[in-house]
Amino acid sequence: MRALRAAAMALVMIATSTAHADDSGGRDVNVALFSARDVRAVTLTPLSSTAWIAACATCAHRGLSAPMNFSGHGELFSGGALRITDTASGEQRSAVGLWHLKAVAGTVDVVLTLPSERYVAAVLSAEADEKEPPESLQAMAVVARSYALNGPHYTAAAGHLKADLCDSTECQAARFGSVSDAIEQAVWETAGETLWYERRHAEVYFSQSCGGMTEDAHAARFAIHEVPYLAAHTDPYCVRRSVSTWHTEVKLIDLQSVAKAQGWLLPPEIASVTVTKQSASHRAQMLEFAGSNGVRAQVSASAIRLAIDRSLGWNKVRSDWYDIGVRNGSLIFDGRGFGHGVGLCQFGASEMALEHKNAREILAFYFPGTVVGISPNDNGWVNEDTLGLKVRSAARLTAGQREEIETSWHQAKTLFPLHTSITPEIVFTPSTELFRQMTSQPGWMLASTSRSRIVLNAKPLLNQKTLRHEMLHVLVESEASTKAPLWLREGLVEVLDGEPAGSAMSDATMEAELSHPTIRGKSEQAHRAAAAKVRTMVARYGMAQVRSWLVSGVPASVN
Repeated sequence: MRALRAAAMALVMIATSTAHADDSGGRDVNVALFSARDVRAVTLTPLSSTAWIAACATCAHRGLSAPMNFSGHGELFSGGALRITDTASGEQRSAVGLWHLKAVAGTVDVVLTLPSERYVAAVLSAEADEKEPPESLQAMAVVARSYALNGPHYTAAAGHLKADLCDSTECQAARFGSVSDAIEQAVWETAGETLWYERRHAEVYFSQSCGGMTEDAHAARFAIHEVPYLAAHTDPYCVRRSVSTWHTEVKLIDLQSVAKAQGWLLPPEIASVTVTKQSASHRAQMLEFAGSNGVRAQVSASAIRLAIDRSLGWNKVRSDWYDIGVRNGSLIFDGRGFGHGVGLCQFGASEMALEHKNAREILAFYFPGTVVGISPNDNGWVNEDTLGLKVRSAARLTAGQREEIETSWHQAKTLFPLHTSITPEIVFTPSTELFRQMTSQPGWMLASTSRSRIVLNAKPLLNQKTLRHEMLHVLVESEASTKAPLWLREGLVEVLDGEPAGSAMSDATMEAELSHPTIRGKSEQAHRAAAAKVRTMVARYGMAQVRSWLVSGVPASVN
């Protein structure tokens, strides 16, 4: 069955998901939106005809056809492609998923539930440069996915909506909406892959630039114990791109305001400041402020950085690696590196990719001792080639599987001879959950095909008939234009593959059910109805004529 783009079908995928104990490969995640600010009123704007709104999670869906305001009281559940706008600032979030809104103490909480694969794409859209080399983008995708599935990473205040993640740098920044082709491809190539250490999800982090040496997670207080693969180490790749030095000045009067808000008791007249404790990577851990009257006060360096950035502008103090002093009524910072420095360094990863290191080599450098896998029992995707067909699986193909693939391709081309050259990509997903994540289709579907890409649901279900059927989809789609209705394309495959016909159904009903499959029985009825209609057309006009309508569209006189 043909799959629409993931963004158009994510709601169906979420709505038909089932509970699962193992999140190997992915799961749906809950993300707190507008997490870095208080929102008091929002406007919900539908971006597609499938958007719906309900008063409660179990209410019947009803269409959301116009913008709707929400503030003040109660809770609201909605779904589909929506744009949420903060009324006061005009700040917006656009995405496809399930939305939960709740009014709490004069503010509005917004939590979005969506597939982890879509979340990873949103993180890369916010945290990475789409012009980066593909291999460093793929490494970032694995890191973002590993972080998401090793949560939760967000703690809501009492009474507020719970979420696993947030859309700010407190977790990973995320920009929802359209995704570039480069980022979409990086997410696809690594779909479901995460980092594992001793059969458990690895704790992973990243920063923009480590300045030439990564930081130890324990020293940065990211871990309560030593983590072998997050130890500090030199990074020669980072400084080949940029030394990443920076300079900033904070007026002492502004620092005192920050200190008052934080409850720190700094000397009233600061005469000097020194680093009294630093990590092995030379990053400041503790600062001592000395007053002109001899009074001294110690404050955590990370607390100073976060408080200054939160009050005076993010990236005011860009890392904890710096020399510090007092001059002309200001606190003077001369530093290097951008971010905390723990884990993957984005500047270094990009440079490694430019030096022809692949994604796994990049990850091995920044997280030594970890392994890439969809589950703890595999080594991630294996890419192979058989008879010119690209095949991806979590394990190498057996001789019998190769023969089955090649036979199915030969049979499909015999039933629908090629007019142009095409190279299908066949993906065997190791689990139904990953099938849902990669295709945005219900878990009961055996397979999903989009253009030349076939994704099969869990390899044990593979049989030659399913393969041949999906390969026929590839061949039909290779000729179809946007003028060809979905019922024609689906019905033609059903006829070619000898599927049984069913009762008649209106074109509009067929198109709607084939476009948005939600219930297995209704989907099968729509396919059989399409088969019946196309079989009648072939009997009357001939296969060659019907095939030509894939390009030109079905004439009105035929209907």
